[in-house]
Amino acid sequence: MQNNVRSSIERLDRLAASRDLWPLGTLDGWQGRRGELPERVFWPASADEVATVLRDATREGVEVVPFGAGSGVCGGAAGRAGSWVLDTKGLDAISDVDTASWSVTAGAGVLGQHLEDHLQSQGFTLGHSPSSLACSTVGGWAAARSAGQFSSRYGAFEDMVLGLQAVSPTRGVFEVGAGGTAPDHWMDLLLGSEGTLAVITRVTMRVWPVPGARWLRGYHFRRLDDALDAMRRVVQGELHPAVLRLYDPVDTRIGGRTRPKRADGRSGLAARWLSAALARIDAAPGVKPRTLALPLALPGLLNRVASGLSSGCLLIAGWEGEAEGVEALSEEGHRILCERGADLGEEPGERWYRSRHAVSYKLMPIFERGGFADTMEVAAPWSLLPEVYRSVRAALGRTTVVMAHMSHMYPEGGCIYFSFAGRGDRDVYGQTWEAALSAVLAAGGTLSHHHGVGLLKARHAAAEIGPAIAGWRALKEDLDPDGLLNAGRVFVDAGLQAVEPSPRHPPEDHLARSASTASVEERSSVAEPSWPWRTFPGLPRWQRLPWQTPWVEVAGFVDGVFCRLGRGPRSAVGPDLRRWLAEHADSRVTWATAPAGDRWLGVGTPEQPWEVALALLRSDLRPAILTVRAGELLVGFRGPAATALGAMAARRVPGGLVSTPWRLEPLPSGPMCPCDSDDPRAAHVTTQGVFRLVEEEL
Repeated sequence: MQNNVRSSIERLDRLAASRDLWPLGTLDGWQGRRGELPERVFWPASADEVATVLRDATREGVEVVPFGAGSGVCGGAAGRAGSWVLDTKGLDAISDVDTASWSVTAGAGVLGQHLEDHLQSQGFTLGHSPSSLACSTVGGWAAARSAGQFSSRYGAFEDMVLGLQAVSPTRGVFEVGAGGTAPDHWMDLLLGSEGTLAVITRVTMRVWPVPGARWLRGYHFRRLDDALDAMRRVVQGELHPAVLRLYDPVDTRIGGRTRPKRADGRSGLAARWLSAALARIDAAPGVKPRTLALPLALPGLLNRVASGLSSGCLLIAGWEGEAEGVEALSEEGHRILCERGADLGEEPGERWYRSRHAVSYKLMPIFERGGFADTMEVAAPWSLLPEVYRSVRAALGRTTVVMAHMSHMYPEGGCIYFSFAGRGDRDVYGQTWEAALSAVLAAGGTLSHHHGVGLLKARHAAAEIGPAIAGWRALKEDLDPDGLLNAGRVFVDAGLQAVEPSPRHPPEDHLARSASTASVEERSSVAEPSWPWRTFPGLPRWQRLPWQTPWVEVAGFVDGVFCRLGRGPRSAVGPDLRRWLAEHADSRVTWATAPAGDRWLGVGTPEQPWEVALALLRSDLRPAILTVRAGELLVGFRGPAATALGAMAARRVPGGLVSTPWRLEPLPSGPMCPCDSDDPRAAHVTTQGVFRLVEEEL
């Protein structure tokens, strides 16, 4: 090999690149099983050097595994025998914040905490806060469609991406998104592809000012379903919380989460009992160190005991942003949550915020004592969340001790995050995941919300996506026809039968179906759409704002086989193939609708209406309607805070806003490009600037 890209064949370097944080790998390593090592590790310092490595790999027929920080938990970035690992941490440049477009550009190898520190020093934040913030990279976030703890407000990572630079074996270096020349639809497929289509080398992201105010609080609910209903009403009421996090009764009890932390630092009753049981077993005469603990050997018993001791659940709610908006939104959210929940004050919320990244550092003692610990995040529409929770919990509970919390809540549904621990046996681990993944599909949920797919879920992911995998394969054939990039990850056709989820959408989901070509006016006869554009597919994701709800579900026939995508909100089961399915099948689209309730619409005539619209967005208002018609600025809000938010907007518009009867004002669809705020052809605005339709170019 003749290239000059920095690389190593040293055993320690190859060992470090031979696994990610998949708990099965941790279990193997702790029990002395060592996998085979990759052949070589590369550290390219530019996209051109990435292209050099891929050219050499193509010539020699060597598999290439892209690797960021190795924090993935699904086996998606482990270098394998004979492969070259392409470590992206040398791609570590970060631009200053572009204050004109509220954006920042970072190399794929930049660690999340480094990026956030860089942004905060300039008065901005990305709003992306995964538990792995300190040990995950920007490129990894894009490759696995990551979501942070504040995704209900800022969106999942894919909602933050404005542009990508990537490298593939056939196309070399290319860019997609804002300013890119590659086809727009590539963005949907590259995000979530986990290095199987191209190596992501640089990402441009939208940013926000550091919040001026933060409001956090805890609530106790006697019934899980009551808490879920309250959460649904908050997000569907367009109150835009930063945090809605519900702990199930077992998690609430084990953590002692509904009570202030004891002054002596001791934890809750069940947690103390578990610790004592572990200690007694380790101290027992004749018991070898790290012998399997009784609670992990008898998961069914412990699950029954924990459930019997549990009573009620804790919900953490939070808002952040500009102070006036936080006050208006949290006031209405607090009112809804107190209807069936008991106010616990600020302390539970503040305690969660201080320790929100600590969970990643608490799992190793379980491996040390002869067990394994793992997590599983799934998602579903609101009406299916209780059934998915109960079905998956029952499946996990046969072999592990299990608890869960619900977070990442959106108008169309939310995420359930299971934590579980079991006996440290490879067969038990495999049986546990097989049962849990099958239970998700049978209950109508989606297999992943933000951890991605990797090797762990690849077989079941293929069953969930079904024949729409053809869209991924088509781009794979274009970008990597020899199949050298991260082979065997994301989708593996292992003969699993696709499971058809229930097509029902009860009223609480606020979802409706329509033909993909239907106009907003035709859809309005069914229910008022949250989708703000005239037709499908609307605008590319980098010209949408996080609260502009995209389509939820797309269903149609591929080669005579029925396919339905979008089992849950912001699904991270590989690339987003919904647009491909809508364009390649006789499909129908499911979209979110706005609940009946308060609405406020105001009209004004400022001298520069698009400039004022941009200023409203940047003042932290998130209107349901924001556009200009015949020189008039239209600003509309929905939900219980609509009147208060309308009054705030009116105070910020020169000349004010006059209340007018509510009417939908759908946005034009089609390719757009940036323009000046005084351009007479302007048609759309985001926090990044003002846009006009490309086809109107003279």
